[in-house]
Amino acid sequence: MSTEDNSPILRERDRRSPMTVSRAVAIAFALLLNGAVLFSGVWALTNQQLIADQFTVWQFEPSASVQQYVTSSDMSDEGKFLFYASQPTIQSNPTFNNTCSNVEEDFGVLGCYFPSEKSIYLFDVTDDRLAGIEEVVAAHEMLHAAWDRTSADERARLAPLLEAAAERMKDDPEFATTLEFYAKTEPGERSNELHSIIGTEFSDLSPELEEHYAEYFTDRSVVVALHEKSNAVFTAQQDASKKLVEELDALRASIDDDYDSYNAGYDGLNRDIDDFNARADNGDFSSSEQFNYERASLIDRQNSLNNLYDAIEANVATYDDMVTQLEALNATISDLNKSINIEPRNDEEL
Repeated sequence: MSTEDNSPILRERDRRSPMTVSRAVAIAFALLLNGAVLFSGVWALTNQQLIADQFTVWQFEPSASVQQYVTSSDMSDEGKFLFYASQPTIQSNPTFNNTCSNVEEDFGVLGCYFPSEKSIYLFDVTDDRLAGIEEVVAAHEMLHAAWDRTSADERARLAPLLEAAAERMKDDPEFATTLEFYAKTEPGERSNELHSIIGTEFSDLSPELEEHYAEYFTDRSVVVALHEKSNAVFTAQQDASKKLVEELDALRASIDDDYDSYNAGYDGLNRDIDDFNARADNGDFSSSEQFNYERASLIDRQNSLNNLYDAIEANVATYDDMVTQLEALNATISDLNKSINIEPRNDEEL
């Protein structure tokens, strides 16, 4: 080709028909779509539980009571989501005990969470005196659902924070007893149980824990207040019972001591009366003044002992009244225990 040829030189890269350009754009767009599909697939693979939870929540129709638990415990949107994703079911006995396997004496199981089913079951507490306790149990089980979905790394971060909080509460006898119960019935689940107990029952937590629980509660103090209110019903009855038993024990000891004094006093008085009468029969008194003095002394001792007996009888009547009070108090406690699914103890089996 001559250099004098002035015709335009078309390089290969410029030889594109409109169809070729459009097709190139389409191919580029397809590649972008494939990238989006690939990203979506990875996300779905790593968020299978979240997807399953979302479908469960969409299909779940909460009862009025279940909705009330959410509102009254002030669960956040995330807490509500996890609670509904667990399809909470409220049951009465014997169905509930068959579901949650309540076999521990002196402990009432009010709720359970099954990780394999991702489901929550709650005992139907109908005693108006315990208003608020069901909401606390619902929140407790919701936190189990949250822990079940928490990563291993996050659990490892939370565990020492929960242990530090537990250490500050180690002198709380009720808390210690609860931990002993869970150690027996849920071995290996200490952090899981601490996560639910501390989150629903205790205030004044570390900033790190408060920040964590804020994901599940709009205002965590609401559910803690419900726990304190319902727990105070039991605390008041137990404190009254303990005080009454202590008073009965002290009064019983006092009555026994007075009886001992009365019996010993009368034994001595009778001996002295016999001696006095024998001396009187034998004319051993030197004067009527001595006779009258000793006789008056014996009568004073007899009157004192009779007054002591009257006091003993009064104390026995008081004791009997207090026993009646204790029986009524024990009946109330038994009724409350039954309301929280604690079966009466069968002493014949002991």
